[in-house]
Amino acid sequence: MKTRPLQHESALPFKSVAAALLFSVILGPVGLLYASFWGGFIMIILAIVIISLKLLFVTLLLWLICCIWSVGAVESYNKKIIQTSLQA
Repeated sequence: MKTRPLQHESALPFKSVAAALLFSVILGPVGLLYASFWGGFIMIILAIVIISLKLLFVTLLLWLICCIWSVGAVESYNKKIIQTSLQA
């Protein structure tokens, strides 16, 4: 079985998991936009509602969910790029 070296033939670059996590920890739902546009958009709307209701625990929970979601979204994105470059 031959193994081909991973070549970056695709025009899309990889996203950094560390950057996604850092953005989400510092910026919360806005940082999620780096990893997932629609995820970030949905969480920003949700955060506006939760913060306006002054629910502290739920706000912290939302922040944690954004961090987890951003790491998962970046890993999924990078896997898709690797799969498409291997198929080409």
